[in-house]
Order: sequence, then structure tokens, then C-alpha cells
Amino acid sequence: MKTTFIFRFLVLSLMLTGAVVASHAQGVSQDELIIYYSFNEDTLKGDDVLDVSGNGNDGFLKGGNLDIVDGKVGECMEFPGSAAEYISVRNHMYDDPIEELSLVAWVKTDVRGMIASWDRSEFFRFAVGDDVGANNGTTFVAFDNCCPIHDWFGETDVADDKWHHLVATFDGDEKRIYVDGELDEKVAAPTQVIGAGLDRYGFIGIGSEAAAFNAATGPNWAFNGLMDEFMLFHRSLSEKEVESLAQGRGNPFAVDPTEKLTTTWGYIKDIE
Repeated sequence: MKTTFIFRFLVLSLMLTGAVVASHAQGVSQDELIIYYSFNEDTLKGDDVLDVSGNGNDGFLKGGNLDIVDGKVGECMEFPGSAAEYISVRNHMYDDPIEELSLVAWVKTDVRGMIASWDRSEFFRFAVGDDVGANNGTTFVAFDNCCPIHDWFGETDVADDKWHHLVATFDGDEKRIYVDGELDEKVAAPTQVIGAGLDRYGFIGIGSEAAAFNAATGPNWAFNGLMDEFMLFHRSLSEKEVESLAQGRGNPFAVDPTEKLTTTWGYIKDIE
């Protein structure tokens, strides 16, 4: 009897410790998560990469040379750098202003390239390098309420053929760029919202001028390299959430430790 009690106590202690560690280590809320492309092989379905946020904003694979390869977290998408090879986002378009936004991605490239775009002059662009300001390697972001366009850049060169975790946030007061979990640049937001009013559909890997799904692209300097764990939120991520995502764990979102404890307690009772 004493041995059974000690065993139960030790198992429960370990599970409690594990639950606490898990809740602190992950700690990313799925609130206002709009798109999540893990780019894992099991998310490919025909010509689409599935949006695993559950919102159905799947991406149409435009062209035949977008490949799934080993990535930073599981598998990732390899973009060949061709203007005819990109992902066209289904369903999710913008026609009204956005009050808060966060863009997230792991990237590995040695040249400038577009990560995501819903049109720089109308809503936003997220890129490594750009065609303005001779910016070839630092993170580029434009969150706009045209006009004027308000471009800004990070400080760290991320076009070095190494994996980097990039995050850009907007909350109506400030715009921030994070590189590998650390704040890289911040600037006051010139407007309280993003969006100029014209309908825009989005692309991953190339620029957008699209007023309809899979319509006009531009500019056409395509992403050339590896991209993993792309996310779009309609809120500004906290510094702790950015740090957690930059750790590159398999499941970035918080688990419910109480659910684990309920299951574990049931198991311990069964072994009496």
C-alpha cells in the first residue's frame, strides 16, 4: 500500500511539473489567428496547402515547382525564385481597415524576396529586402493607409542563407520587427489602422496587386529559398509570444495542462 502511494505521488508530481513547463514554454494564444501554413507534407491536398488555423484560408500552389523539403519545424516549402511560382491565398481578402496585425515566418534565403503581400500601397508587404532604399537583406515591412506609404526596415541582415525567425507587428500605436525572438526595430505608427480601401487578395512568395483571387501580381521579385511556419494574426503578438515562436517547437500553441492532469489522475486511480 505504501509503495503504491509513493508511486502515485511521484507520477503526479512529474505530470504537474511537465504541465507547468509546457504552459510556460509554449504560451502562444490562437486568438485572432487568421492563417497558419505549417508547410508540413501532410497539409498538401491536391493543388492546395491547407490552412491549419481552421479558418479555411488555404493556399493555391501556383506553378509546378513549389516543393516540400526538410524545414526548421518539420517540413517547409521551397520556393524557386520564379515569378510564376507562388501561393495564392484563397478566401482571405481585405476591403476594410485592419486595427492590429502580426506576420510571422521562418525563412532561409541569400537574396531579397517577398514573404507575403496584400499590396504595399493598399494594405501591407512583408519581405526580405525590397526594391526601395537599396535594401537587399534586412527585413522590410510596409503597413499602410495610402497615402503616403510608410516603409520601414529592420537592422539585421537576414539574407545570409541561414534560418531566421521574422515577426512584424502593428497595434495602432507602434510597428515592430523582431528577428530570432529579439526586437530588431520599432517605430511609431503613423496611422491607427492599416488599409486604403481597395479590395486586395494576398500572395505568399510574390507581390500583390490582386483585386480578385489569383489575379494580378506585382512587383515580381519572387521569394527564393525556404519558408516555414507562416502565420497571420489580427492582433499584435506580445514579446513573450514572439520569443516562444522563435524557439521553433513542433506545436507553437499552448496546451491545456488541466486536461492532461485529468487523464493522468484517471490513469493513476486505475493502477491502485
